[in-house]
Amino acid sequence: MDQVTAGSAVASYEATARALGSDARTNIMGTVSAYFGTGPIVGAPLLNYASSQASASASGDVFAKTGLSSHASVDGANGGASIDAVAGGSGTSRAQVDAQFYAISTNRTDLAFGSAAGAACCNPDAAAQVGINSQTGGTYSRELRAVLVPDTPGQARDKVDVAVVSSALPILDPAQLSVVSAPTRASPKY
Repeated sequence: MDQVTAGSAVASYEATARALGSDARTNIMGTVSAYFGTGPIVGAPLLNYASSQASASASGDVFAKTGLSSHASVDGANGGASIDAVAGGSGTSRAQVDAQFYAISTNRTDLAFGSAAGAACCNPDAAAQVGINSQTGGTYSRELRAVLVPDTPGQARDKVDVAVVSSALPILDPAQLSVVSAPTRASPKY
């Protein structure tokens, strides 16, 4: 497991990959970073920044299984935002999991976002699953989530994209924002 903490920014991941067969191969890659008081982008008003990226893959002609857990969080003056994810895949020939999560604090917002995916193939027993738990603690908070619905026979896929925000100020609904920013139109009849 790799974990890094800087002030209230925390990022971590843990990944596993197992394969069986005559040409079994596994691969795990990951990186974590955290910044406190500054950010990785010069001039950007970031107070805290955390990043967790991980990938695990396995291939074999008998069995392949992968798994990972990932975490990114910040706890600025706005109540904090965090995402914890787990992903897994198992199949007879290939399995892969990926996760990328980021957490950012500014003067008025704590934000965490990213995605996790799992895939496996190539039999009817192939399985992939992603689970995400998000938390916010501010006065105003919101979560947006999108889930991929797989439809390929013999393959299993699961992917979840998520964003959570905790703000010191009220958060507008996306529909309200589009109405507010839309130009006023007057009918030529009147």
